[in-house]
Amino acid sequence: MSLSQASGAAFVDGYGRTWESWDVPGFVDLFTDDVVYVAHPAETVVGRTALESYLRKEQDEQGRVSVQMGNPVTEGSHVAAEFWVTATKGSETTTIAGCFIARLAPDGLCESFREYWFDMEGHSTAYEGWGR
Repeated sequence: MSLSQASGAAFVDGYGRTWESWDVPGFVDLFTDDVVYVAHPAETVVGRTALESYLRKEQDEQGRVSVQMGNPVTEGSHVAAEFWVTATKGSETTTIAGCFIARLAPDGLCESFREYWFDMEGHSTAYEGWGR
C-alpha cells in the first residue's frame, strides 16, 4: 500500500489535535484495535484499551499541553513527523521534543507506532526551520 500525502497529513493532524485537547476517545480512534504502540523502549502498549490507559496516565503526568506538529513525511504505508510540546503541570513546565514513525493500515488507522522523544526542563522554543 502506498500512503497518500493527504492521508499521512490527516493522521499527523489528528494525533496532534487530540493530544493537545486530551481527547482520549478521539486519540484512540486513530489506531487499530490491535495497535502496537512503542512509547519508550521500556514501555510497549498493545491494543486500544491499553492505549487509552497509557494516554490517561500521560495526561495526568503532563497536565496542560501545547502541541506543534511538523510536516509529515510519507513513504509506502509509513508516515513520520516531529513534535514539539510544552507541558505545564502546576508551576512546572517541560518541553517535549521528538518524532514518531507510524504504519497505517489501508483504512488510514495506525497499526504500528514508535516514538522517540526527550524532555527538557522549562519552556524551550522550537528552533527556526523545525518541522520542515
